[in-house]
Order: sequence, then C-alpha cells, then structure tokens
Amino acid sequence: MDKFIEQTQNDFGEIYAIKEGTIIDKFIEQIKNDFGKWGKIYTVKDLISEIKKSLFEHDFNRKNSRLVFSVCPDDINRIFERDTVENALKKQFNGEFHLGGLAAYPIGGVAGLTAASHHVPDNIVKGEREKGNLILFVSPHTGLRNGESYIYGDVIRPGHVKPTSSCGAMIGFLNQLKQYKNPQEFDMPEDEVNIDPTRVVLHRELVNNHGDNLRKILEMRENNQQVIALTKLNYDLVMEKTKLIIKKFLEKESFKGNIVIIGGITVNHLKGDDFILKEIVFQ
Repeated sequence: MDKFIEQTQNDFGEIYAIKEGTIIDKFIEQIKNDFGKWGKIYTVKDLISEIKKSLFEHDFNRKNSRLVFSVCPDDINRIFERDTVENALKKQFNGEFHLGGLAAYPIGGVAGLTAASHHVPDNIVKGEREKGNLILFVSPHTGLRNGESYIYGDVIRPGHVKPTSSCGAMIGFLNQLKQYKNPQEFDMPEDEVNIDPTRVVLHRELVNNHGDNLRKILEMRENNQQVIALTKLNYDLVMEKTKLIIKKFLEKESFKGNIVIIGGITVNHLKGDDFILKEIVFQ
C-alpha cells in the first residue's frame, strides 16, 4: 500500500477502502449519496477528460481560448501539494484570468470579463487571425473530511493538523446566520463596504434575494444538510450573476468569439479535489 495513504488512514480515519489491490475513493461515494442527482461527480482526471471531449467538439482548445475563473481565492483550490481541479485546468488550457472573489462571487463584473476578452490568444489559421474564445469555469467550493463521520465545510490542509473551514466565507456566513436566526435581521454595517466589499455584496445578495431559502436552511436539524444546501445556493447565486455579466458584456462589447461556461461545485478533501459537474453551457 502507498505509504502516504497508509499514514493518512492512521491519522485521519478510514478514508479509502482497499479491494483487490485497488484504491476505492470513498469520498466519491459519499458525495454521490449526499448530492444525489444535483450533478455528476468526477475525479480530477475524469473531469478533465470530460471537459476536453466536450470543448474540443465545439472547437475550443488551448491555442484559441482563454480560461476565466470565477472561483474562491482560498489557496486550498490550487495549492501544489494537492490534486486540484484548478491546477489541472490551468495546465490543460494555459493559465487563467480571475473574475471571482470570496465564495466564487464574480466580483470582477463586466469590466473584468471585458479585460479577459482582450486576452484571448491570437488564433492564426492559414496566415489569418480568427476569433478567440472564452472558457468560464464557475465553481464555489466546500470541504469534506472523514473522522468518526463525514463532515462538510471542513478540510485538513497540507501542513495542518487541525481542520479549518472550506469555504470559510460561506461557513462564516452560516454561523452568523444561526446567531441571528432570521435572515432579515442579518446586520451588515455600511462602513464595511469599503474594507470588505466582496463579503458584504455576497451576504447582501443572499439575504435580500434568497431569504426564503436561508430560512429553510436554518430549519434543517443536521449541520451537513445545512452546509450542502448553502453550497448549492451559493452556486445558484454565483452562476446567475455570471450569466447576467455575460449578457451585459455581449450587449456592450463586439466580442466575436465563442463562450462556454463550465459550472459545478469543487469538493476539497485531504488528498485533492472531486468535482460535481452541474452544467456545460455554450453561449
């Protein structure tokens, strides 16, 4: 058995099942149980294969496309000690432009997407420049760790012994929400806009536009259910805003290339990421 995996089992519980010499990723099975039919679950390797197949069929490739991330700045998503979705995508499509802030909220807006559109590669075909494309990867994230039971919203990070929150912005929001017990009473001081803009905008969007969903989350008795439901809501908010930004961008700019959105939820755990693919949308 791989010594790293053996030590991991000793330190953090039964993360893997060993069957006939094969490592069975039990995280994948747990995610399938908890997220049901919300999306299709992939390992990093299988996700990249699926994305390449789908995008190449529509003539998106490394030479004619720029990758744009609307993802959380949390380093768990791209730290080199882990097998991450983001690093795999960057390797496949040659780097990225960042549009997102905390919890993947696309804080860069239309101005950010406009800047990214100016960075698409010059696709030269038979001596002529053709239009370049934008690949938008939109993904909030959540942690998943295994001890005596599976716990969402936590992760053991490389170099750490104790778990920390993932996504910290959303877990912090959930904890505050539990204190207030009513979304309408959620307090966001106006002076915090200048020093914490993404968090304030994100929380206001959730409280003002998704109060009914937040109340349903507060009614849930089990913490994992709350984290899963809030992560899905986070995705809906971020994707809705991203699609609006694209719409306004296309109304404003004379962009001649094609756009595709890859949307889902990244699940962080000790050894790397898994991914719940919700949609691949060609504009």
